[in-house]
Amino acid sequence: MVLSDVILLPLVIVLPFIGSLFILSVKNDDFLPKNTFNVSVLTVVINIAVILEIFKKVHTSTNALSTFVLEIIPLSGIEISLCADSLSLILMFGTQIAILLGILGAKKEIFHKKNILFYALIEMSFLNGYFLARDIFSFYIFFAAMLWPLYMMIGLSISQNQQNMLERLMMHYLLSTILFLASLVLIWSLNDKNILISDLSNLNFSYKKSIAVWGGLFVALILRMPIWPFHHAIISLSNTLKDPLVFIVLHMLPLSGIYAFMRFWPLDIPIEIEILSPVFQYLCVLTMIFASFGGYAHTNAGYKLYHYIFVYDLLYLLGVFLPTDKIVTNIAYSMYAFMIISSGLVVLQAHMSRQAAMHNINIKGMLCMMPRTALSYALFVFAGVGLPISALFWNNFIIASTIFNFSLYIGTLVVIALTIAAVSMIENLYTMRNKNCSTDALLKIKDIDRLTFIVLILMMIVLFLSFLKPLWFVF
Repeated sequence: MVLSDVILLPLVIVLPFIGSLFILSVKNDDFLPKNTFNVSVLTVVINIAVILEIFKKVHTSTNALSTFVLEIIPLSGIEISLCADSLSLILMFGTQIAILLGILGAKKEIFHKKNILFYALIEMSFLNGYFLARDIFSFYIFFAAMLWPLYMMIGLSISQNQQNMLERLMMHYLLSTILFLASLVLIWSLNDKNILISDLSNLNFSYKKSIAVWGGLFVALILRMPIWPFHHAIISLSNTLKDPLVFIVLHMLPLSGIYAFMRFWPLDIPIEIEILSPVFQYLCVLTMIFASFGGYAHTNAGYKLYHYIFVYDLLYLLGVFLPTDKIVTNIAYSMYAFMIISSGLVVLQAHMSRQAAMHNINIKGMLCMMPRTALSYALFVFAGVGLPISALFWNNFIIASTIFNFSLYIGTLVVIALTIAAVSMIENLYTMRNKNCSTDALLKIKDIDRLTFIVLILMMIVLFLSFLKPLWFVF
């Protein structure tokens, strides 16, 4: 085992934590506002470089990097075990890019900037551990730990009157962690040892214990998804968040739930709970339909964007539940592109909303006076609605086609929901670029800064080059 292999895996977890300590050491953020921003950006960029190095090693070592194991309690079997493969790395890479865009978008935020950046790096550290976890104990540690920095970030970003929405959302997430823990404790007790995630689907349980294990895991992961009846809390809270970084981190929770289904859920749904599968599928599709129509009917641009994001979250969730593992890689590639696209849209939307609130004007026609924002927003919208300019196009096409093969009715409803969400985003773009809507007040607004514009265009170039080969920058 090469020494660098041992170091690289924990390094992507430790680096964000070290960066957060540097941010915490800044005594007065009012006088040194650039310090926290520079440290945050530098930390994420270094982490991206480390992930790319891991990518190369995975590619040259039969798709798996040497395992890192840290025993917490000697001779107890309780340990932190990490291992990397292409699935975890592609999603982790997309997560780093999304958080980097969120940090750039939050540069102009003035409320609790230091604390929010501190918790964002802590969250990134836990997310990286979550993607690299090799056994059920390590997976659960990071699964539960992600809630603490998210709770703190949201709490700092909303008013006292909005705290009840945060409490309702956290009740769902805490219940999720409790059910997940109960299922894993039962698995551990039946095997008297820690279990690798890759071996979980091969375990045999009795009828009642299978219901407890798989039913608990199913409900625990569904509680992290914006699916009826749990969608209201996350949608309501999302509409109140003004800081793009906080919203992007919040959006990582549903995506982490999809990743957990990829890792934990067996290809053949256990017969004891297979009755839940069709119920879940129709609830998922109906939520997609209502979310797409809700975004289309609402005039608020941010509301349209949030509903567009939730529609795609549920598309990937449906794809994971199909009785085939052939499209798991396609789902990962699509999620990677979607994280970058949706984060770019969130950052641009937050900038426009901030300018509109600052000058007390309507967002309509705003892009006429913001050339950098207009170009970036148009490119990200076109990529986001599925035009053939990124990996999102081919992989979404494959996912939708597989859903059609599984069920004609579900496939039709999914395509309808995606079409309505796309029309809503294009209509929103037209409204904001319509010169007839512009006013003299728009002359006062500011465009996005040059650094953010350059990064957004670079991300779009990366997405464009990933059209036929998503991992062209590694292989």
